[in-house]
Amino acid sequence: MAGLRKVARTFLPYEMRLRIALLKRAWRDYRSGTVFLDGSNRLRAASFVHSTYELPFIDYPGQESLATAKRNNQRLLAEALDGAVLGPGETFSLWRLAGRPRSVEGYAPAAAIREHQLVTELGGATCLLSTVVYNAALLAGLETTERYCHSVDTYGEDRYFELGRDCAIVFGYRDLRFRNPFEYPVTLSVSSNSLRVRAAVRGQHPRDFTVQLLVSKPIIEPHRTHILVGDGLAPGEEIEVCVGQDGIRTRTVQQVVRADGSTRTRDLGESQHVRIDRVLKRAPVGERSSRRSRSYLPTSQARLALTPVVTIIGGLLRLPVLLFRYGPDQGQRVRRLVRYRCSR
Repeated sequence: MAGLRKVARTFLPYEMRLRIALLKRAWRDYRSGTVFLDGSNRLRAASFVHSTYELPFIDYPGQESLATAKRNNQRLLAEALDGAVLGPGETFSLWRLAGRPRSVEGYAPAAAIREHQLVTELGGATCLLSTVVYNAALLAGLETTERYCHSVDTYGEDRYFELGRDCAIVFGYRDLRFRNPFEYPVTLSVSSNSLRVRAAVRGQHPRDFTVQLLVSKPIIEPHRTHILVGDGLAPGEEIEVCVGQDGIRTRTVQQVVRADGSTRTRDLGESQHVRIDRVLKRAPVGERSSRRSRSYLPTSQARLALTPVVTIIGGLLRLPVLLFRYGPDQGQRVRRLVRYRCSR
């Protein structure tokens, strides 16, 4: 199965892969019988505040030009979610309610993390809002059914979220979902301005419980440094090819204590930010200057670079089997297909 996914990522265009992911998700939802909230049901009267949570905007160095786009995308997503009413037993799905970010709706390119790398994409920089909504839902005693942490701890100690309590979203692949376990509906309020993002959960009855979020002590996996020796640099010169990030693991528990003293504890799972090794490029020294350049790359990056080569070799190795199984006519079609893919 992992090999099929690699082939799909190599040869299938993104839009086709996204459609497949959406179909698979729709089929899983149908099989599970999940009841989602009705997006048309908005702003039912709810006087009692069950939880509030907010985070400020942080403009990181090098991303100042994307500050306006970040706030614009957060505002549009907040407007799509604000006022949603979650009935008893219903499940909230961020992407089912908000839909795919599109330029015609006003979304702009902003920062995002893809393949452990910081990139720019349409509708990016919305994970701040999803993190705020996620924490408001947890503090209101709602039951999380789907949530993902960020793949890497990109900003280190300057991260905008609390460890173990972030929420990453990617349309079609990573959603934020939570269920209303109460016997009455709750209303979600979401707002965003130029300074911060805020979310609140309100109910028609006062809550008779308190919520604690317990995060374990982080387990740190220090990053390593790899040296890339190559030409084109002045003697003694050194440049940083890839910034190193420590790997971090935490586990979060939601503890709901009711007025009668009963306690409900839910393990929210482990948050794991993978380790990214630092890569430095240095000029050859002494006798090395006449040798061929040598590179020492992290295993994950080397594997990613070799994926197309492995796929082509695997197809060529299977060619005799296909010829034997399907005969010369079908084999001719397979050979044409292999030549076409190799020429791309």
